[in-house]
Amino acid sequence: MVTLEATVEHEQEACFLRINVEDGAVTIPLSHDDPNAVKSAFNRLIQRTRLGEFTIQLDEVRDDLFSMVANEYLAQLNREIQEVHSQMKEYGLLQSADPTAA
Repeated sequence: MVTLEATVEHEQEACFLRINVEDGAVTIPLSHDDPNAVKSAFNRLIQRTRLGEFTIQLDEVRDDLFSMVANEYLAQLNREIQEVHSQMKEYGLLQSADPTAA
């Protein structure tokens, strides 16, 4: 199983959780409400789920509030990702590792 690295980043007055996915970073706002950004991030993570199981791990859990929130957020997100992966597997929605196996 692949482990994707995530970081808590501060930009000006905003705080974000950045998850490093193979095709670019997925960004989830932590300090403000942005439903479209969250939906977009979840869609990208669901697309990544089709390629295989993975977990997301925070690179460093500090003592600040945003790091602690991000760590708990990722624990829940990892559980959800595993559930989505299981359902996708059950319904045959995962991509084959062998592109000629279609």
